[in-house]
Amino acid sequence: MTPLPHSADAALPLPADVARELEGRHPGWVVLWRCWACRYWAFPCWITTGPEPVEARHADDLLTLMRQVEVQHPILRRSGQHAD
Repeated sequence: MTPLPHSADAALPLPADVARELEGRHPGWVVLWRCWACRYWAFPCWITTGPEPVEARHADDLLTLMRQVEVQHPILRRSGQHAD
């Protein structure tokens, strides 16, 4: 008989759901959960040359890396001006 998950286990979001949430909160990024590597990947879509995608094992670490890329390569607003 397979044991039922503990209530604490059931409350944890699935990594793929976390990736979708991060992508939804951060326009200009495609965020994926690579289940075979147990890592998140984020692709900056507003940059045509470099940098490479960022990756991290934990969502908080990925978010930090994403912010670092945004500081180095500001996302263009719809008006065509750089973000502040």
